Amino acid sequence: MKLRIAPVLLASVSMLAWMQAPAQDGATLFKTKCAMCHGDQGQGKPPAFPKVAGSTKVSDVLTKGGEAKAPHVNPMSTLTPAQVTALAAFVKTLK
Repeated sequence: MKLRIAPVLLASVSMLAWMQAPAQDGATLFKTKCAMCHGDQGQGKPPAFPKVAGSTKVSDVLTKGGEAKAPHVNPMSTLTPAQVTALAAFVKTLK
């Protein structure tokens, strides 16, 4: 009986770790790709770099580009769709 429980327990722990990975990746990505301009908490550095904390537009700006005067006029093609999703999810958690 104990031998049957171990694989199930291992699978459950693995799934939990996988589910938390995007948020951690988003935090790491933000720190390495965004924080230098938008601040470590997404507070921005006006007037050049807007506040992004809590924003729901991050995914669109990164994939489609921003406003004409924004630094991200063009999409960030170096990011994968999974990275964009992780960044957007992380930014929504910032206040």
